[in-house]
Amino acid sequence: MSENYPVEKKDLSVVGTKGVMSAGAGASLLVVNWLIGIPVIGWVLSAGLIALGAVGLFGKTKTDKVSGTILGAAGIAGLSTMFLPGLSRGLLGIGGIGLLIFGLANIGSFIAGLRKKS
Repeated sequence: MSENYPVEKKDLSVVGTKGVMSAGAGASLLVVNWLIGIPVIGWVLSAGLIALGAVGLFGKTKTDKVSGTILGAAGIAGLSTMFLPGLSRGLLGIGGIGLLIFGLANIGSFIAGLRKKS
């Protein structure tokens, strides 16, 4: 019965934003995972991610700190490919695929909500 009610605009925009951001982050993480596999480029990219993560950790807002933590963790995982290549690349790949699936599911919910709204 409740499926016939229109979807709230705020709920719809939250789901759409989550979907786009998660899908973009998942695709980006997969690209970073691929680039980390290239020896010198991967090390430089990982060091850059750690530096950006450190800058984010000193940010003022909670969002800055969370994004800094995520960037730093990705950089550390990238540098750990020198010692544990299979483990770190596997974790980054699983994380990227998980984010991509989560984002696509939210985009599907957003599209379904748009259809209910009209």
